[in-house]
Amino acid sequence: MTAPDTLADLEEIRALNARYNFAVDQGTPEEWAATFSTDGVFHALIEGQTPKGHAELAAFVPLCRDTFGPMRHLTMNEIITVTGDTATQTCYLLFFANTAGTVSGTVCVYTDELAREDGAWSFSDRKVAPVMPFTSYAPAA
Repeated sequence: MTAPDTLADLEEIRALNARYNFAVDQGTPEEWAATFSTDGVFHALIEGQTPKGHAELAAFVPLCRDTFGPMRHLTMNEIITVTGDTATQTCYLLFFANTAGTVSGTVCVYTDELAREDGAWSFSDRKVAPVMPFTSYAPAA
């Protein structure tokens, strides 16, 4: 049986995933950076990009949007292990991007380390790895 505190932690981490997704998709750099711990790091799909700390993370959002265009991030199938004020998570990401009028999609895997700072969960280390492109669609002109 899972303790009530742990269930609350799991739901808070799932909500963190949603805030992360909406912030990057809507292009709100400060909100996205706030999903990371003070010295959090993101291992991005964009080659050479590993922003660390809130300033670098916030600066990454415009680069991400310039690279991929409008995006949608959908996370699911979370496997979360909570140990006190730290946690690990592995989950799927369905990533959609509209680059120059062509919509493409990729299944990715996030591998996360999380920390509770000031009573709230945040990503301390987030890695994303593509595992399967699944669609490409170019609407008729």
